[in-house]
Amino acid sequence: TLRHIAHSLPPVADRALGGPAVGTGLNTHPEYARRVAEELATITAAPFVTAPNKFEALATCDALVQAHGALKGLAASLMKIANDVRWLASGPRCGIGEIAIPENEPGSSIMPGKVNPTQCEAVT
Repeated sequence: TLRHIAHSLPPVADRALGGPAVGTGLNTHPEYARRVAEELATITAAPFVTAPNKFEALATCDALVQAHGALKGLAASLMKIANDVRWLASGPRCGIGEIAIPENEPGSSIMPGKVNPTQCEAVT
């Protein structure tokens, strides 16, 4: 999943700079897009570049949708891991009890020995 995120980020840095008049570049200095992208990259340390296809960059948000999908995939994986940890740590008397998690919060007054899965709750 981290590989998917890394793969989805470079297209997000493509900017539609120098594409006024709906991507045609009409009345724009020929070096404007490249210079501004370089300056943005210098200021932010992010790899901004001018989009090769200004029409596409202005009309779509494919790069952001792809990056969002990759992040959503990571979130789903982390939620699955947290839920598995919670399930495996259930117990000690009426649960699986295969793993022990730290007792960061007080348990329950009516259920002695209960450990609240606060780390898992923080993820989910």
